[in-house]
Amino acid sequence: MGAEALLRWNHPQRGLLTPAAFLDVLSHKPSAAEVGEWILNTALRQAAEWRVAVPGFRMGVNLFEAQFRSGRLMSTVRRALAESGLPPDALELEIVETILLQTDPATIRLLHDLRALGVGLAFDDYGTGFASLSLLKRYPVSRLKIDRSFLRNVNDAPQDAAIVKAVLFLGRAFGMSVIAEGVEDERQMAFLRENGCDEAQGYLFGRPMPAREFAARFILCDTPPGDCGPELRERARIGA
Repeated sequence: MGAEALLRWNHPQRGLLTPAAFLDVLSHKPSAAEVGEWILNTALRQAAEWRVAVPGFRMGVNLFEAQFRSGRLMSTVRRALAESGLPPDALELEIVETILLQTDPATIRLLHDLRALGVGLAFDDYGTGFASLSLLKRYPVSRLKIDRSFLRNVNDAPQDAAIVKAVLFLGRAFGMSVIAEGVEDERQMAFLRENGCDEAQGYLFGRPMPAREFAARFILCDTPPGDCGPELRERARIGA
């Protein structure tokens, strides 16, 4: 179905760093908007390559709050789509609660303009913060992302199961798609199937990996993703 673009830092002394090591600091730096634009352009160029082999492939890209304040997000998205040759529905922008809690007219108008363009808007980590249900009426969100914290014990904790079912119900009632994050085992996947969840992502399908490895495992492989073994992956890399 698609992938989510994740940011890592190949630090010259400390090696590969995950977002927990630097993202909070980066998000408050003057360069945050520029970094966000680089991520968007890089992710869409990659998605355009993969979409040749997998029609309908969708790329999810997280946004910094600074990109909303920059005043150039709309033009950046238009330019990135045009340069990559992708249709707008190939891009899904992931938005956190702190952005949606901004009720200023400019933010609301920008989100509506992005949806009018055809770009998807996903409410990330839904249910973990302070957002009220009225946000689902006010903003043109097209997808809800169920946070991994509710999936971890969904088969054993009735409260978590109830929350996941409630988000699925809300998604259907509002005409939104729903994707579950952090799916790690078949029991969780079976629960989601039984309750009609549209899509899922998580370690069950693959841990975060470089684009080259992702392509070998999911894009260039001629068999279903779960059946791609090391030999097929290596052969796909050599063939590329």
